[in-house]
Amino acid sequence: VIETLWSILNVVSTSTRRMTSPHRQELLDFQMNDSNFMKMICMGRHLSAKWKNALSASRAAGRAFDSLNSGVPEAERRHWMDMERAALNTQVDDPSAMDIFQLK
Repeated sequence: VIETLWSILNVVSTSTRRMTSPHRQELLDFQMNDSNFMKMICMGRHLSAKWKNALSASRAAGRAFDSLNSGVPEAERRHWMDMERAALNTQVDDPSAMDIFQLK
């Protein structure tokens, strides 16, 4: 995961040019540890915001699905569900059975 730290370490690297190797390593280790610590501290807030966005998007998707689903005749819906069930039951033996899910 060091690739994500390059932008931070590039800024610090200019001040480490004249340092001895152990001192340079200690400073870079400190910067990486600090970066990881700050990620861990902010993770709760970040995940909470993502969760709120996911809930909102899930509700909107549910409403859109219900709207679409209510416009499909019951016989057509049953036919699609039978096709889905058949494809899922035979997918191990015949992977091409999943082709019904491809857009045409």
